[in-house]
Amino acid sequence: PKVMPAGDFVEMSTVIRNWWSFPAVGFNAILELPVHKFEVLHAEAKPLGTVVVPNSIFGLPIRKDIIFKVYTFHRRKLAGYLDTMSFYKWEWPGSNKKFRSQKKSGKGRMGRRKAPGRWEGTHCHALRPRDWGKTKVNVRVIWQALKTMLSVKYVQNSITVVDSFNLQSHKTKHLVQHLRRLLGHRCHSALLVHEGNLDINDNCRWAGAHIPAIRRENVEGVSVYNLLKYHHVIITEMALAKLIKEIQTFPK
Repeated sequence: PKVMPAGDFVEMSTVIRNWWSFPAVGFNAILELPVHKFEVLHAEAKPLGTVVVPNSIFGLPIRKDIIFKVYTFHRRKLAGYLDTMSFYKWEWPGSNKKFRSQKKSGKGRMGRRKAPGRWEGTHCHALRPRDWGKTKVNVRVIWQALKTMLSVKYVQNSITVVDSFNLQSHKTKHLVQHLRRLLGHRCHSALLVHEGNLDINDNCRWAGAHIPAIRRENVEGVSVYNLLKYHHVIITEMALAKLIKEIQTFPK
């Protein structure tokens, strides 16, 4: 088997031609992610090591149809319930009399007083209460879309594994320096994934509270919507191990 670091992929023409069945990293590849130290106080920082991730999660074919289906499902769930209501034209109270005589007025012909085109008229397409979150998707499809998005992030080299988010300072500028060192200056958003309370402290929570371009989530908060919304994913070692365990132990 060939070692495929994050960002490497096989011949792109083959992937594009067989996008639904051919993984971008190839079959039976060894997928490795370097582990970085998040808080570095000196100039040079070398990776602490590497972690091998399973091919069944980070090396799947990029099924864009499943991703679109689950993304629409998340958007409708976020939209929730719409309680706005308006009347149809036959429900509007009041007279339905013709505005003026059809002939012998010297003016143009006009119809009903409450025609939809008139000022303060009725609605042709009235709004009704609607439950946007009524859409149902199979749970296995949601998990498959999550694994597909992790595969996409791996091919895009948009996953960074760090030791922890335990910072010594609560200042926002220090957190920004650490993020810029890891992500560069062309990254516009990031998703910080931690396991719980052991790999993150209050200093990181306070420092990241004023940065609108980043979002902190635990493993349970990782979704297709968040992976699509944020450009880069920074995940701790503990969170990565928990995420892989949650996906692998889900009933097949």
